[in-house]
Amino acid sequence: MPSLREYNERLASMASMGRVTGTMKLVAGSHLHRVQSDLAKPEGFTRSLFALANVVMQPRFAKHRYLQPPPEKDSKILLIVMSADRGLCGGFNTSVVRAVKEFHAKNGARAAKIDHLYVGQKAYGVLKNEFPGLSKVIPASSHPDVKDSDRVAKFVMRLFHWKFYDEVWLISNHFVNSMTNDCRTERLLPDARPPVPKVKAEPMALPENIEPNDERLLENIVYLWIQLSIYYAMLHSATGELAARVMAMDNSTMNLQTMIKDLKTQRNRARQAAITNELTEIVSGAEALN
Repeated sequence: MPSLREYNERLASMASMGRVTGTMKLVAGSHLHRVQSDLAKPEGFTRSLFALANVVMQPRFAKHRYLQPPPEKDSKILLIVMSADRGLCGGFNTSVVRAVKEFHAKNGARAAKIDHLYVGQKAYGVLKNEFPGLSKVIPASSHPDVKDSDRVAKFVMRLFHWKFYDEVWLISNHFVNSMTNDCRTERLLPDARPPVPKVKAEPMALPENIEPNDERLLENIVYLWIQLSIYYAMLHSATGELAARVMAMDNSTMNLQTMIKDLKTQRNRARQAAITNELTEIVSGAEALN
């Protein structure tokens, strides 16, 4: 049985851990409040962009590569894998890793190759040996900016435009509420449809006197859709990570409190046993003297 000193050292260590988890919960909670407010920022732009949807549906664009279905066999696929840069957030990163493996199991037979572009260190750390990355890992920001998504969108659009890939997919966590994240697998290209919240937008009239006659209009609209989709995914991933960390630290603090309570009970029993043994020795010694 451990000594009273050992019990006290373990209790002090657990109390220190409790202070750390409590502090991490407060820090993650303060960041979470800010990121949740950022989720509503792109809504106005989304509404305006959706109003241009009838441009994409024009017959003259029907055979454009951006709108054609991908090849059924030997398709070259680029998979954007979005995770966190840090751990201690429950099963947040595990769900992304599991979704990537499920994607390979489902699409590996029809694909000529599947390359990965990692946004966030954690998924890369787990999958780098099994599924090597296309390039260096892009850091996952706790407060994503349009510049972050723009960099990824331009890189992806160039690769697709130059026909390095036939499909572009995105795997990321979608924030549902403070206790739930939904890991989603969505195709960005071709036939791009931005996987963002539905918004009401009246179709915008197309003034023929200013509309370009070539395909640059379609390509720019599709680029904006891709950039918006990646931006939403980054916002949801950051929000889900922080919410998962708040829950994980809260559960850790509660578990530590339970362990401390049990350990105090064991320490008190050990102290009582030691006192009983000392009393027994005193009484036995007194009886021996008599």
